[in-house]
Amino acid sequence: MIILDATTKSLEIKLAGAVTTNQLPWTVAYLDYLDSDQSVSDIAGVDGATNDGTAVSMVAAPSAGHTRHIKRLTVYNADTAAATVTVQVNDNSTKRVLYTITLAVGDNLIDDPES
Repeated sequence: MIILDATTKSLEIKLAGAVTTNQLPWTVAYLDYLDSDQSVSDIAGVDGATNDGTAVSMVAAPSAGHTRHIKRLTVYNADTAAATVTVQVNDNSTKRVLYTITLAVGDNLIDDPES
């Protein structure tokens, strides 16, 4: 599970370079917890697409007094060539790589600790 526990931490995706034809679509599902009692304050899902080698924010930092738990992350290689994907935490401009993987055409990256 990926946890964003500060108002300075967000989750990003970037590619090693430009795509050949199609950007890679991604989805993320997450829960927000109140820090005071760890009750769920929000359930959300977001989606988007990569932007070549430019980092794209997948999940924004949580608001003050909250912790964001990433429950599921998927990336699909919709391009016509293999793509190297990096998922990272951006903590106030300090990048922490969680993983880097090369996806063949049609491959999926699925990060789901509950499956």
